[in-house]
Amino acid sequence: MTSKLLPIIKARPWLWAAALLLTLAACASQQPPAVDRSPAPGQPGSSGTEIDECSPKGDSNPATQSDQEPTIPPPDQPWPRPACPEVKPCPVCPAAVANKKAILGEYELATIDPPGFKYLARIDTGATSTSIHATEVTRFERDGEKWVRFNLHHPKKNGETVTMEREFIRRVRIKQAESEDDRRLTVMMTIKIGTLVKQVEVTLSDRSNMAFPVLIGRNFLLDSAIVDVSFKRVVE
Repeated sequence: MTSKLLPIIKARPWLWAAALLLTLAACASQQPPAVDRSPAPGQPGSSGTEIDECSPKGDSNPATQSDQEPTIPPPDQPWPRPACPEVKPCPVCPAAVANKKAILGEYELATIDPPGFKYLARIDTGATSTSIHATEVTRFERDGEKWVRFNLHHPKKNGETVTMEREFIRRVRIKQAESEDDRRLTVMMTIKIGTLVKQVEVTLSDRSNMAFPVLIGRNFLLDSAIVDVSFKRVVE
């Protein structure tokens, strides 16, 4: 067969080239047989679950990927507005507070009403309550209520006293630096310093050895006055 075709091939070489091209095209058009790559029984993945080789390793749950994506509201809904921080109140200016309060010096003239006596009073921001010089302090009952009787001394007339009676409020303990604690009775009295008029709790004590017969404490000064010890008798 080869000896018969050899003269033809030599006479027509183009025919041999065409036959060779047709043979190569026929081989290229043939598909290789399908290979079954499914896992054998007993191996991982043999339960019939389809595994996506294109999915990232270590995250086979599609819900995990969707949770990491930012939530975008629908076009018909507005974007959520951020919450505004809480506004803190501005600090109060000390000058504005001082303009609304009276200025008192180291000591001022205080009027006890009644009986209308005017005493030179020491302004003491370190004292909790107000104290006044009183003598012969005694307790008694009136209509089943507890009362206190005491004497106030006239500020200008030595030896002249006025007897006062007030309802008993309570008994307080005053700490003394060099002696034992002193227990004193308290009553309500009206005190006036300049334009300030207040009814406050006053302790009755013997202040005969003190320079000032009246001591004005914080219960009178609270929310009403500012003390400047560089002044004396600012108000009359």
